[in-house]
Amino acid sequence: MKVTIRIDGRALQVEEGTNILEVALTHGIYIPHLCHHSDLPDISSCRLCIVETERKDGVTPACELKAEEGLNIKTESDQISHLRKLSMELILAAHPEDCSTCPRYGQCELQTLMQYMGVSSGRMHTRTKGFQQNNKNPLFIHDMNRCVLCGRCVRACSDLRGVGVLQYNKNDTETYVGTLHDRLLKDSDCRFCGACAEVCPTGTIRDVLNYTAAEKKNTLIPCQHACPVHTDIPRYVRYVKEGRYEEAAAVVHEKILFPECLGRVCAHGCEEKCRRNEVNEAVSIRNIKRYAAEHADNELWIRNSKHLPSTGKKICVVGGGPAGMTAAYYLAKQGHYVVLKEAEEKLGGQMQYGIPSYRLPRDVVNKEAEYLKTAGVKVETRCCISHPMDLGKEYDAVLMAIGTHDGVKLPMEGNDLSGVLKSSDFLRDASIGQKNRNGRECRHPGRR
Repeated sequence: MKVTIRIDGRALQVEEGTNILEVALTHGIYIPHLCHHSDLPDISSCRLCIVETERKDGVTPACELKAEEGLNIKTESDQISHLRKLSMELILAAHPEDCSTCPRYGQCELQTLMQYMGVSSGRMHTRTKGFQQNNKNPLFIHDMNRCVLCGRCVRACSDLRGVGVLQYNKNDTETYVGTLHDRLLKDSDCRFCGACAEVCPTGTIRDVLNYTAAEKKNTLIPCQHACPVHTDIPRYVRYVKEGRYEEAAAVVHEKILFPECLGRVCAHGCEEKCRRNEVNEAVSIRNIKRYAAEHADNELWIRNSKHLPSTGKKICVVGGGPAGMTAAYYLAKQGHYVVLKEAEEKLGGQMQYGIPSYRLPRDVVNKEAEYLKTAGVKVETRCCISHPMDLGKEYDAVLMAIGTHDGVKLPMEGNDLSGVLKSSDFLRDASIGQKNRNGRECRHPGRR
């Protein structure tokens, strides 16, 4: 139910019970905050988001306040300013004064708040916590001297990820965030998901790689960066874990037309870059992609896939291999009328006539080649193009994707002797079940 509230005299229509801090931020009204994060439950520990209301004496944390009809909120006053600065000074009293040498310099929420509020630690008696930086964990550094006990990491670990490895510990003088009995993360059933480091506002828990904001995606998600088409690998892996195979297949299909084929024969360079290697071994990304494709019927992807209005343009794609089919599919989705011409009987190129069927079953290739029809591509097989320049008279554009079917002989003595075959010729003959150039029956290596 919608209710009307006022923030600094501005009337807003919002859902009843909504968190006031989120309401303010959503509507462009900034209220300082540190422990709050949109993905985490609020604990109002930092006391920076305090506001005044007519219904309560004193101040109330905005993250605890819920929207109700007629609520009138003031985000600025002398009392609010004084109490916010006091809270910030108390936080800074136990925080190192070394911003310029901090690895989070320029990317630190605490530093941003200090500058916004014009606060320093000079008025308070400062103290040093005396924790030793923990560099023993793979992937992450724990530096509890910088911790302001906002609790984001603990909530991310327990409430967001459901792992519960991080908790509040206490020694003789200080409360700090750690694991049970201060064990290493790898000995505490940590999943190394990185949520704790992602939500930490001060760099207390941070990635061992010191990257800039521009480098973040390439560094933090190296598997996605290593993928030639930059598939959103973390997202589809997470969907498979949750049993949401339709969603996982849809994510793969955003960038890849043949996930089931690639799930069998992809070179999976992404796995070489997987950061899980530093913990134990890489995530089996290629097999997970195949698993998702095999367990989805692709209805979600096909139903939600966009197809732009017709452009009136005609395009011819020559060659029905992976490149030609992919180009034809996405050109058709852009609204062009596309004709795909293939010299062989079936689509697939080297997937059909090169890779042995025990590695890549032909029914899988044929199944995924059918996706072209969902996009409206007209397919013409057994259509050999002898004069490609003539196609320019009929089509607005022509794409030649004829592949590399002509094999290469090894540069060694005897490569021109009778009976020496090129591997591409042998594999093609074996794929179509005919005798090889020497008159012998072709059988794929490994096949009995």
